[in-house]
Amino acid sequence: MRRIALGTFATVLACNPSPTAPPPVAPVSDPAPAQAETPSFDQTAEALLSQYLRSRPNAGVEVGLHEYDGALPDFTAQGLAATVESTASAIETLEAFDPGALDPHQRAERAALLTTLEEVRFRIEVLKEPQRNPMFYVGILDLTPYISRDYAPIEQRAEAIISFAEAVPAHLTAAKANLKSNLPRTFIQTALIQARGTASFARTDVPAAMKSLPEGPLASRLAKALEGMATALDGYAGYLEEASGRATDEFALGPDVFGRMLQSTQGIDVELGPLEAVIRADLERNLAAMKEAAAKISPKKSTAAVIAKVQRDKPKLNRVLEEATAQSVQMRAFLLEKDIVTIPSDDKAQVVETPPFMRWNSAFLSSAGVFETKALPSFYYISPPDPSWPKAKQRDYVPGRTDLLFITIHEVWPGHFLHSLHLKKSDSKVLKALWNYATGEGWAHYTEEMMWDAGFTDDPAVHVGQLQNALLRNVRSLCAIGLHTQGMTVETCRQMFVEQAYQSEGNAEQESRRGTFDPMYLAYTTGKLVIKKMRADLEAKAEAEGKPFDAKAFHDELLSYGAAPLSAIRAGMVPDAPDDLL
Repeated sequence: MRRIALGTFATVLACNPSPTAPPPVAPVSDPAPAQAETPSFDQTAEALLSQYLRSRPNAGVEVGLHEYDGALPDFTAQGLAATVESTASAIETLEAFDPGALDPHQRAERAALLTTLEEVRFRIEVLKEPQRNPMFYVGILDLTPYISRDYAPIEQRAEAIISFAEAVPAHLTAAKANLKSNLPRTFIQTALIQARGTASFARTDVPAAMKSLPEGPLASRLAKALEGMATALDGYAGYLEEASGRATDEFALGPDVFGRMLQSTQGIDVELGPLEAVIRADLERNLAAMKEAAAKISPKKSTAAVIAKVQRDKPKLNRVLEEATAQSVQMRAFLLEKDIVTIPSDDKAQVVETPPFMRWNSAFLSSAGVFETKALPSFYYISPPDPSWPKAKQRDYVPGRTDLLFITIHEVWPGHFLHSLHLKKSDSKVLKALWNYATGEGWAHYTEEMMWDAGFTDDPAVHVGQLQNALLRNVRSLCAIGLHTQGMTVETCRQMFVEQAYQSEGNAEQESRRGTFDPMYLAYTTGKLVIKKMRADLEAKAEAEGKPFDAKAFHDELLSYGAAPLSAIRAGMVPDAPDDLL
């Protein structure tokens, strides 16, 4: 998905106090001659959003606000200290507004800003990522937005890349000054992958993507800046290699910090015990459904054997894009036929092979920024296997048909791409610009099960594909809780992915390692369950009132809140029981 999420190479706010930031809201005393009018909530919200984006320019570029092109945040010790101060002031300003005096969408805007800013403060002050997470610095060094679409003339984009690349050496010097010894091992391992990959990207992929830039002084400056960036990344990788000798396995957050993470960054205030119980119940439900679906296919074979058989049904290597395109067309048509959700425009995501410089994932959506003023395409990227691999490994890399189908549902119709279409039509700049992990991934994951339940097919093999995706997210959630609050080992987590999510050994190893530095990958299941509970409550209310439940109206209203925290969305949609999330 296009948005950067908590724990996955995320960036944070690094702002200096801004003279244009609104003052804290204070009571107005009488009399008040010549006193400036107190800013309204709408004025304050937009001013704080602008302040946030000025200091987090990569986030602005990602959503299509190109006045932020070419800039990096200030991650020096002084810049981070200023971040803490200005973020605290912004939070105080927002908290001065009484939610009860705001309409539901304003309350959602307030919650979206608060969780965004609280995440900034949480990462710096609680997780202490500037001191202990080397990914904190290298994960934001992404030049993809400047080369994946021609949003501006190539000369303008080249100038932005030069400014960005020239800032990288000082940025990484600050990183090495801030980071402490004895960093977590998996953090170093992943940051090394990032640093080496980004260096290669700067040396090879960016020049290739900018090859139409005419020769001359600008092209020479671009080449010099990119080589300087790559050299700085080489040096950072060397620093990390040296730090590997002092690495530790101490990554766990602990129950208190884990709970604060959910509340502060996602707006989900629940006890860990009940949360784990609900997730485990969903796992057991999905395991039972998987056993039933497998029995319908081959009653005499084990569930694992049936799943393996279903996964072996793959499109031919040269037909993957064609098949995914057909799936996309089919799912969109089904949404229209059953009138499940509004499709706000005729825009469609192009199903294309992932460019070489973006093949960090097997399949994902890259949608055009919601603020882009020029008509730009959105891409549903599917990465081909490395042609240098043996044929058997290439074949193994290709997703099974049912797996590909639910990737298409998750990424395109009616998952992330449809969500982006609703964001684009929003009147709220705040809701368009900000992204909550549990809401964004929760919606996309919810749609997988919703589409199966809506009846687009009754093929049990397709049900196996849906359930395998659900089990993967269930185990992620339980591993996140176990690894960070219960002393679970990475090996135990790996075994869970193999035995309960039916993952390959390679995927299980990757997923278990991810859990150490991305504890919020429980957002998929948690978000899905919050949405399902919201829907169930509204269905029950409609039944009690003798009215039919309108699924389309439910989906449209939910998406009208953008990707605000689900607790705020629930408060707007289920005002009688706003806190009953799960």
